[in-house]
Amino acid sequence: MQSDKEFVLDAMQRIGKTIAQNIQSRAAEMTGTELYAEEDYILDFAAACALKNMLERTAGFVCRSTAGHVVKLVQPYDSSIYTGEPEELEAQWGFVWSDDPKKARDFISLSTSPYMENNCAIDAGYVWRSKIDNNVWAPSGYEQGWEKLGTVEEIMGEGTA
Repeated sequence: MQSDKEFVLDAMQRIGKTIAQNIQSRAAEMTGTELYAEEDYILDFAAACALKNMLERTAGFVCRSTAGHVVKLVQPYDSSIYTGEPEELEAQWGFVWSDDPKKARDFISLSTSPYMENNCAIDAGYVWRSKIDNNVWAPSGYEQGWEKLGTVEEIMGEGTA
């Protein structure tokens, strides 16, 4: 017989798994902002690879890179051969961005996953919001394409980077 603590832990794990499966089933219709709002239920990339080769996953599968970027599988590939993170495999992964400044992630320039108007990114210690669609320019080098919202600490709170 399970203890109360074991029962609660088991129940919470089942609920989390159900939420994660629900997110996967809706991921194709979800915006980057919606996905980042649910990021605690999105499988980490390393765990996803450990569970199943990316050849066995369907396009649209969502996970979170070690760097914290939410990514969607564009095309299945053999992850036992190509072992890099999504940031190193941009032909296989599509990056999504959030409009929520508190969910901004470090800026990366990818022509395959540009920032759209209102998407947020972190660059040079600041949180920025894109003013234009198809933005692949670093905010600190192309300030006319970005709105500076404040420092990372101001936007996200103390102790964040």
